[in-house]
Amino acid sequence: MDVKTMQEQDIETKAVEWRRAFHEDPEISYHEERTQQRIAQILRDIGLEPTLGTKHHGVMATIVGDAQGPVVALRADMDALQVKELTGLPFKSKNEGVMHACGHDLHMTILLTAALRLLQNKSKLKGSVRLLFQPSEEMTPDGGAKFLIEDGWLKDVGGVFGLHVWPELPVGKVGVKAGPLMAASDRFKVRIIGKTSHAGHPNQGVDAIMAAADFLQSLSHIVSRRVSPLATATINVGKLEAGSRYNVVPGEANMEGTIRNLDETTRAAIPEFIEQILEGMKISADIDYRMEYFKGYPVLNNWKVPAQIAAETVEQVLGKDALAANLEPDLAAEAFGRYLQVLPGCFCWLGCHEEGTERFGLHSARFCPDERTLHVGSKLVAGLATNALDALSKGVDFTK
Repeated sequence: MDVKTMQEQDIETKAVEWRRAFHEDPEISYHEERTQQRIAQILRDIGLEPTLGTKHHGVMATIVGDAQGPVVALRADMDALQVKELTGLPFKSKNEGVMHACGHDLHMTILLTAALRLLQNKSKLKGSVRLLFQPSEEMTPDGGAKFLIEDGWLKDVGGVFGLHVWPELPVGKVGVKAGPLMAASDRFKVRIIGKTSHAGHPNQGVDAIMAAADFLQSLSHIVSRRVSPLATATINVGKLEAGSRYNVVPGEANMEGTIRNLDETTRAAIPEFIEQILEGMKISADIDYRMEYFKGYPVLNNWKVPAQIAAETVEQVLGKDALAANLEPDLAAEAFGRYLQVLPGCFCWLGCHEEGTERFGLHSARFCPDERTLHVGSKLVAGLATNALDALSKGVDFTK
């Protein structure tokens, strides 16, 4: 592929082609073998040498600018979800029960087409751009970010940038915000252990369902009474299993839930609050319990200077009206927060909704982002890399 001779229309056509190929062949976390190979081949076709993960399915490549200088990293995620697609698209998923319902097919394509733009303008790059394709973003609490960090793919990087398509914003709008943007996401499992008995003799048993109901009520009090009203947090139990028969007092109830919040102090306190409730119920309800707590992604906390560069790039590349105003954080979670724990950087929301049409959210079986998002995103990402390198080469401190 002769990148130098490609015109804007060629890049846009290629973007649609790549995105639809990714969309038709989605793969879930830890199983992105074909996706990895497709990305690697595209990178070779455009003149880059990819590095493939050996213990994971990530891909890395570096665009070396004509001038020596710092390194900026750009990240896209790769995995799909176990969702049966209901979009009716002519290029819908060919893999039953698996769908790119979170837009990672767009993210990969945006980074690849941004690479085309950066290669066409290597003479303007004051350093190098590291392209990171991250697997298993959906697999909290682990996720693929830690694999890339452990493999040293962020070594010598001065700043890291990423984005996520965002159906709450229309195509052409971009959300940028310094500070907390997305939530920490933890997961817990609780087993309440009671004692079975005949339903006609409930006094001879310990009702695990009744205890579970009391526990659920007490959980809601954590957010309303134990957490500061100025903090943002939510606790949700999404799975509850108990009982075996209508006339038996159940002896066990099993629950799974998630906790979301926007500051690490609140995050650290909540598991202790849950444990205190369960310890109290051992006395008040005569139950025993088992609790497992899994720390997932941290708060995605954008650094101030990279966020400023991102906002300026949005206005420069897309126009002053493109920057979304009055942006509020969201309690969805993102593995990108792990990078921001070790490096300065910024994560953006990329509008993908076609105004005037019905909006379907992330993880919906009908999620269908406007393909114009590909072109907006690739221009933005290429501009971000160029401007970030320019700032770093001038000595701008990204850690402030």
